[in-house]
Amino acid sequence: MDERYFSMRATFFEREQDQECYFKLKELEALWFCSAKNVKRILHHFEESGKVTYIPGKGRGNPSKLVFLSPFQQEVEHFIKESVENDRLDQAAQLLRLPIPKSWIAKASSEIREMFGFQQGMAAKDILHSFISREITTLDPTYTSVTFESHLVEQLGDTLVKYDPKEDKIIPHIAHHYEVDEAGLKWIFYLRKGVLFHHQETLTSRDVETTIERLKQGPSAYTWLVKEIIKVECAGDYEVHLHLSKPNPFLLRYLSCANFCVLPASTPFNENEWIGSGPFSMKERSRNKLVLEAFDGYFKERPLLDEIHFYKVSQDAAEVVNYTVDNGESVEPSSTYEIETGFRFLAFNFHRQSTVKNASFRKAIYHLLDMKKMARDLQWPDLIEASSFTKERSFHQKKDPSEIPNLLKASGYAGEELHLYHLNYANSIASSRWFDAEAKKYGINLTMHPFSIEDFYKREIDQHSDMIFMGEVSTLDTHLSFLGAFYNETLLFRRLFPAENLRWIDEKLEQFKQTPTNEKREGIMKEIEAHIRAHNLLIFQHHPIKTRTFHPMIKDVEFQSYSQLDFKKLWIK
Repeated sequence: MDERYFSMRATFFEREQDQECYFKLKELEALWFCSAKNVKRILHHFEESGKVTYIPGKGRGNPSKLVFLSPFQQEVEHFIKESVENDRLDQAAQLLRLPIPKSWIAKASSEIREMFGFQQGMAAKDILHSFISREITTLDPTYTSVTFESHLVEQLGDTLVKYDPKEDKIIPHIAHHYEVDEAGLKWIFYLRKGVLFHHQETLTSRDVETTIERLKQGPSAYTWLVKEIIKVECAGDYEVHLHLSKPNPFLLRYLSCANFCVLPASTPFNENEWIGSGPFSMKERSRNKLVLEAFDGYFKERPLLDEIHFYKVSQDAAEVVNYTVDNGESVEPSSTYEIETGFRFLAFNFHRQSTVKNASFRKAIYHLLDMKKMARDLQWPDLIEASSFTKERSFHQKKDPSEIPNLLKASGYAGEELHLYHLNYANSIASSRWFDAEAKKYGINLTMHPFSIEDFYKREIDQHSDMIFMGEVSTLDTHLSFLGAFYNETLLFRRLFPAENLRWIDEKLEQFKQTPTNEKREGIMKEIEAHIRAHNLLIFQHHPIKTRTFHPMIKDVEFQSYSQLDFKKLWIK
């Protein structure tokens, strides 16, 4: 595929009339990152290939003209069909990253569904192809704080113990047994023999020691997991002693966190050649593609799929092609609806000199951000209002817009510009635009700033934002995730909340960790959430509903942490 040609057509398509359009060379210089001389050379090459007629502008500053010899939609559909026939999946995905009209993708969807659905290759491999609408960020377990990437780490790595959500208890995994002394200061873990890493080395206590040390020396995102471990003792190849500075009844749940996956001591970590002991290994990773391959040497049950291919495409393409087919046949997909174990919220930046630090202003925003009204206006009938981290603890919060003018007056807000940041996704854009329109009714002056997941890791957002629309998603262990939401310094609560409120929350979390029963821990979580609501440290929005469609041949569709699919259990009938 000549990406330059298709990128030019996609860029100029809206201005085309009868397959003709006018343009300036500077536009293509910027699009292709090359000089005017190279732009002309490329255009002449397209002419020789029979794609276009190039008519240079006469005189300085006059626009040039392009006459395309085929309709763009016809070219797109032909290219997709040709890609399927010649098994050029990468090139087709490359085309679908461009801003091509969504309706065209739908018309060509039988070919796309064949290409990106379940495929059984020549070697009888069961391969599942899937779309992702953005680049994958870091897969370093000491750093990643994004749900999809954290889920991938769960597929690639394994932990000493696992959390069983059905029984609400910790079960053995790499460690087949464990014990703790009466003081709660020394934990002993007995490792399974014969656990292999992806590069065929055997996992030993030395790898556990190195993993803990790497977490201690790594970024601040997950140092809280190892903060109380003061010494690691390898009492043999398959016996590890952990010495703590103080008792921590939550230690086993810490060790079950995917970020605590054991990495090989003999091999420096390289996230493009990820080596762990998980059910899948990394076969290939590039900027726009990731391939996971079932690990035949996995010490537990081998995954039933052989490979999973993820392709980065445009958001429109990802939305259209969200299911699979067999042998290119279009079938009625099965839909699965899952209420995400998390919530969306509006956060305030308390570390910037801004009117958002005023309690009356935040109270005005509380009344402004009315989820029932937003659901009506945006025609989101299934929206589930949030007032808590989980749906089970959420309740309806009364909003009274008549209070907004007096609250704004009390805050001293005088129409100054405020910077609102939001993720560059369709739903986030829609809700942010709705919020901006509502704010304008009361004289609140917002400037919108879309940002990507990659930008989320950068602290520049903290320096320039007054408010941020964001979300928090839980693992299957909601209590551990509650701790992580406040302890992980990459997440917004630790980054944006006032120091005095964080101190109060941290004291409650210490009580939380020492509390033996779920019921009492739930009570502490309710206290913390009530504190957040009372001070409007953030405004709870809603609990998202995830809708996914699957070809009926795909069986045992189950959800794992972060409301993601459990790839280990998927199989093809």
